[in-house]
Amino acid sequence: MTFGERLQQVRRAAGLSQEQLGELIGMSRQAVSKWETDQAAPDIETLVLLCGVLGVSADELLGREAPPRRSEGAPPGGGLEECVRVNAAKRCFTAGWVTAVIGVVLLIVEFFSLLVIQVVDLETTKDWYPNAMEYAAMPPMPVIFGVTIAVIAAGIALAVGSVLAMRRKRPGKAPNVP
Repeated sequence: MTFGERLQQVRRAAGLSQEQLGELIGMSRQAVSKWETDQAAPDIETLVLLCGVLGVSADELLGREAPPRRSEGAPPGGGLEECVRVNAAKRCFTAGWVTAVIGVVLLIVEFFSLLVIQVVDLETTKDWYPNAMEYAAMPPMPVIFGVTIAVIAAGIALAVGSVLAMRRKRPGKAPNVP
Protein backbone atom coordinates (compact mmCIF):
# COMPACT_ATOMS: atom_id res chain seq x y z
CA MET A 1 0.00 0.00 0.00
CA THR A 2 1.37 3.42 -0.92
CA PHE A 3 1.58 6.45 1.33
CA GLY A 4 -1.30 8.06 -0.56
CA GLU A 5 -3.54 5.04 -0.11
CA ARG A 6 -2.77 4.89 3.62
CA LEU A 7 -3.40 8.62 4.01
CA GLN A 8 -6.73 8.33 2.20
CA GLN A 9 -7.75 5.33 4.31
CA VAL A 10 -6.89 7.07 7.59
CA ARG A 11 -8.56 10.32 6.51
CA ARG A 12 -11.78 8.52 5.57
CA ALA A 13 -11.74 6.50 8.78
CA ALA A 14 -11.50 9.80 10.67
CA GLY A 15 -14.60 11.00 8.81
CA LEU A 16 -12.83 13.94 7.17
CA SER A 17 -13.05 15.22 3.62
CA GLN A 18 -9.93 16.32 1.79
CA GLU A 19 -11.03 19.91 2.27
CA GLN A 20 -11.58 19.46 6.02
CA LEU A 21 -8.18 17.82 6.47
CA GLY A 22 -6.53 20.58 4.44
CA GLU A 23 -8.14 23.24 6.63
CA LEU A 24 -6.99 21.50 9.81
CA ILE A 25 -3.36 21.49 8.71
CA GLY A 26 -3.35 24.78 6.80
CA MET A 27 -3.11 23.30 3.32
CA SER A 28 -5.39 23.22 0.29
CA ARG A 29 -7.68 20.39 -0.75
CA GLN A 30 -5.61 20.06 -3.92
CA ALA A 31 -2.46 19.41 -1.87
CA VAL A 32 -4.20 16.64 0.05
CA SER A 33 -5.47 15.21 -3.23
CA LYS A 34 -1.95 15.15 -4.68
CA TRP A 35 -0.64 13.33 -1.60
CA GLU A 36 -3.42 10.75 -1.81
CA THR A 37 -2.73 10.10 -5.50
CA ASP A 38 1.04 9.92 -4.83
CA GLN A 39 1.74 12.87 -7.15
CA ALA A 40 3.46 14.67 -4.28
CA ALA A 41 4.48 14.09 -0.66
CA PRO A 42 4.12 16.35 2.37
CA ASP A 43 7.21 17.87 3.97
CA ILE A 44 8.26 16.72 7.44
CA GLU A 45 6.47 19.52 9.32
CA THR A 46 3.25 18.81 7.45
CA LEU A 47 3.66 15.08 8.12
CA VAL A 48 3.85 15.83 11.84
CA LEU A 49 0.64 17.90 11.57
CA LEU A 50 -1.07 15.09 9.66
CA CYS A 51 -0.14 12.56 12.32
CA GLY A 52 -1.42 14.82 15.09
CA VAL A 53 -4.72 15.58 13.37
CA LEU A 54 -5.37 11.98 12.30
CA GLY A 55 -4.17 10.47 15.59
CA VAL A 56 -1.70 8.04 14.03
CA SER A 57 2.05 7.67 14.25
CA ALA A 58 4.36 8.60 11.40
CA ASP A 59 5.39 4.94 11.23
CA GLU A 60 1.79 3.89 10.63
CA LEU A 61 1.22 6.60 8.04
CA LEU A 62 4.47 5.86 6.21
CA GLY A 63 3.83 2.11 6.23
CA ARG A 64 6.72 1.17 8.43
CA GLU A 65 6.41 -1.35 11.23
CA ALA A 66 3.81 -0.04 13.64
CA PRO A 67 4.89 0.70 17.20
CA PRO A 68 3.85 -1.86 19.79
CA ARG A 69 0.16 -1.77 20.66
CA ARG A 70 -0.88 -0.60 24.08
CA SER A 71 -1.49 -3.28 26.66
CA GLU A 72 -5.00 -4.40 27.57
CA GLY A 73 -5.11 -2.39 30.81
CA ALA A 74 -3.58 0.78 29.40
CA PRO A 75 -5.83 3.74 28.68
CA PRO A 76 -6.55 4.44 25.00
CA GLY A 77 -4.10 6.86 23.47
CA GLY A 78 -6.17 7.89 20.48
CA GLY A 79 -5.07 6.40 17.22
CA LEU A 80 -7.11 5.24 14.30
CA GLU A 81 -9.32 2.84 16.26
CA GLU A 82 -10.34 5.54 18.73
CA CYS A 83 -10.98 7.99 15.90
CA VAL A 84 -13.22 5.50 14.07
CA ARG A 85 -15.15 4.73 17.29
CA VAL A 86 -15.76 8.39 18.09
CA ASN A 87 -16.72 9.17 14.48
CA ALA A 88 -19.26 6.32 14.46
CA ALA A 89 -20.69 7.57 17.76
CA LYS A 90 -21.02 11.10 16.33
CA ARG A 91 -22.91 9.75 13.32
CA CYS A 92 -25.25 7.79 15.60
CA PHE A 93 -25.83 10.94 17.67
CA THR A 94 -26.76 12.89 14.55
CA ALA A 95 -29.06 10.11 13.33
CA GLY A 96 -30.69 9.96 16.76
CA TRP A 97 -31.52 13.61 17.12
CA VAL A 98 -32.65 13.87 13.49
CA THR A 99 -35.00 10.92 14.09
CA ALA A 100 -36.35 12.54 17.25
CA VAL A 101 -36.92 15.88 15.50
CA ILE A 102 -38.71 14.18 12.61
CA GLY A 103 -40.90 12.36 15.14
CA VAL A 104 -41.81 15.63 16.87
CA VAL A 105 -42.70 17.22 13.52
CA LEU A 106 -44.90 14.22 12.70
CA LEU A 107 -46.58 14.48 16.08
CA ILE A 108 -47.41 18.15 15.45
CA VAL A 109 -48.79 17.28 12.01
CA GLU A 110 -50.92 14.55 13.60
CA PHE A 111 -52.38 17.02 16.09
CA PHE A 112 -53.27 19.40 13.26
CA SER A 113 -54.82 16.51 11.37
CA LEU A 114 -57.31 16.15 14.24
CA LEU A 115 -58.62 19.62 13.35
CA VAL A 116 -58.94 18.59 9.72
CA ILE A 117 -60.81 15.43 10.73
CA GLN A 118 -63.14 17.56 12.86
CA VAL A 119 -63.94 19.91 9.94
CA VAL A 120 -64.45 17.04 7.50
CA ASP A 121 -66.71 15.26 9.99
CA LEU A 122 -68.76 18.44 10.46
CA GLU A 123 -69.21 18.90 6.70
CA THR A 124 -70.07 15.27 5.93
CA THR A 125 -72.11 13.98 8.86
CA LYS A 126 -73.19 17.05 10.81
CA ASP A 127 -72.44 14.85 13.84
CA TRP A 128 -69.12 15.96 15.17
CA TYR A 129 -67.20 16.37 18.40
CA PRO A 130 -66.78 19.99 19.48
CA ASN A 131 -63.34 19.19 20.91
CA ALA A 132 -60.87 18.04 18.25
CA MET A 133 -58.90 16.07 20.84
CA GLU A 134 -61.83 13.64 21.14
CA TYR A 135 -60.89 12.40 17.67
CA ALA A 136 -57.51 11.30 19.08
CA ALA A 137 -59.27 8.43 20.87
CA MET A 138 -60.89 7.14 17.69
CA PRO A 139 -59.15 4.34 15.80
CA PRO A 140 -56.57 4.39 14.21
CA MET A 141 -55.30 7.58 15.85
CA PRO A 142 -54.07 5.96 19.11
CA VAL A 143 -51.90 3.58 17.07
CA ILE A 144 -50.55 6.42 14.93
CA PHE A 145 -49.71 8.51 18.00
CA GLY A 146 -48.12 5.48 19.67
CA VAL A 147 -45.86 4.74 16.70
CA THR A 148 -44.81 8.39 16.48
CA ILE A 149 -43.96 8.51 20.17
CA ALA A 150 -41.96 5.29 19.76
CA VAL A 151 -39.98 6.91 16.92
CA ILE A 152 -39.22 9.91 19.13
CA ALA A 153 -38.15 7.65 22.01
CA ALA A 154 -35.91 5.57 19.70
CA GLY A 155 -34.24 8.73 18.38
CA ILE A 156 -33.59 10.03 21.88
CA ALA A 157 -32.26 6.64 23.00
CA LEU A 158 -29.89 6.49 20.01
CA ALA A 159 -28.59 10.00 20.68
CA VAL A 160 -28.09 9.38 24.41
CA GLY A 161 -26.46 6.00 23.75
CA SER A 162 -24.00 7.52 21.31
CA VAL A 163 -23.06 10.25 23.80
CA LEU A 164 -22.38 7.56 26.39
CA ALA A 165 -20.32 5.63 23.83
CA MET A 166 -18.21 8.72 23.10
CA ARG A 167 -17.50 9.18 26.81
CA ARG A 168 -16.59 5.54 27.42
CA LYS A 169 -12.86 5.17 28.09
CA ARG A 170 -12.28 1.63 26.86
CA PRO A 171 -14.44 0.16 24.12
CA GLY A 172 -16.02 -3.12 25.15
CA LYS A 173 -14.99 -3.02 28.83
CA ALA A 174 -16.49 -1.38 31.86
CA PRO A 175 -14.09 0.36 34.20
CA ASN A 176 -12.97 -1.65 37.21
CA VAL A 177 -14.46 -0.27 40.40
CA PRO A 178 -12.98 -1.58 43.69
